[in-house]
Amino acid sequence: VEAKNKADIRFKIAERVAHIYVKNGEFIPKGKPIATLENQLLYNQLKRAEIDFETAKNKFREEKIRFGYGKVPIEKMDTVILQSLYIRTGYHSSKNLLENARILYEQTFLRAPFSGVVANLTAKEGNFMTSSDILCTLIDPKQLDVVFQVAENQLSFVKLGQTVTISPFAAQSNLFEGRITEVNPMVDENGLIRIKATIVNQAKEQNLFDGMNVSVVINNPMGEMLVIPKTALVLRSGKEVVFTLQNGQAKWNYVTIFDENSDSYAISEGLRTNDTIIVSGNMNLAHDAKVSATFLPSLAKQ
Repeated sequence: VEAKNKADIRFKIAERVAHIYVKNGEFIPKGKPIATLENQLLYNQLKRAEIDFETAKNKFREEKIRFGYGKVPIEKMDTVILQSLYIRTGYHSSKNLLENARILYEQTFLRAPFSGVVANLTAKEGNFMTSSDILCTLIDPKQLDVVFQVAENQLSFVKLGQTVTISPFAAQSNLFEGRITEVNPMVDENGLIRIKATIVNQAKEQNLFDGMNVSVVINNPMGEMLVIPKTALVLRSGKEVVFTLQNGQAKWNYVTIFDENSDSYAISEGLRTNDTIIVSGNMNLAHDAKVSATFLPSLAKQ
C-alpha cells in the first residue's frame, strides 16, 4: 500500500527545536503548525528590518516633496526621477531586506503542506535540526494506492479502470475495492509488470496503512460460465479431469480450463449445468468406481 500524498517534513534552516505540537498517529489539517525552531534572533532582525523600511518610506516621501512631487501619484512621476529617489532613500534595498527577514523568520515554523497523519516522529524539543534532518513523515490516509506486479503473460487480462479486490494480510476479512489506474509499460528482469490501483471505498481507509502488505485479486468478468473449486480437478495422463457423480459411480470428464483465480477454475468445456462434481477424495478415483458421497451446498446458492 502506498499513500498518494506522502512527504518527509524538514526545516529549511538549521537551529534548535523550540516546540513540537504533534505526535505520531495524529491527524492534522493542512497549514497547522508541526514544530518551531528557536527564532528570537531572527524575530529581532525582522523587527529591525521593518523599522528600516519605515524609515526609508518616510525619506522617500520627504524627497518627493522636495522635488515637487508631493501629491503626484508614483505612476505619474518621471521614471528617471523616481528611480533616483528610490536609490537615494534606500527604499528598494530596505524593502528587499525586510522580505528576506520575513522569509527567514517564517522558515522557523514548520506547517503541514497537506492534511494527513504524522508518522516517524522521533525528534524532541531541544534537539538541533539541520536542513538534511527529517523531523517526521506526513501521510494522507484518504488517498491510497496499491502497487503489485503481474507476469507478462497475464497482461492481457489487465485493463485501466478494471476493479480489484484488496485484503490486508493482517485482516483478510476486510475487503477493499480498487480500480487500476496505471500500468507501467516495462517488463523487469523477472518478467513482471508493475500495476497500480487506487482504493475507492475510502470510508474504511483507516484500516490500511502506508507500507502494509495486501493480497490483490483482479476482477475479470467473463459472463456466464461454470466455476468449480480447484480441489475438484485432477490430472490423468497430463490432462485435466473432473469426476462427476452419477448413480453412485464416479465418471471422469475431460475439461477445458478457460481461466482461474486463487481458489477456482472457470470451465469452458466438459461439464454441464447441474452436474454433481466430486471435490475431495478424488486423487485415486477411477472411472465407474463406486463412491459414497456427502453432499455440499451448491456454490451457486452460497
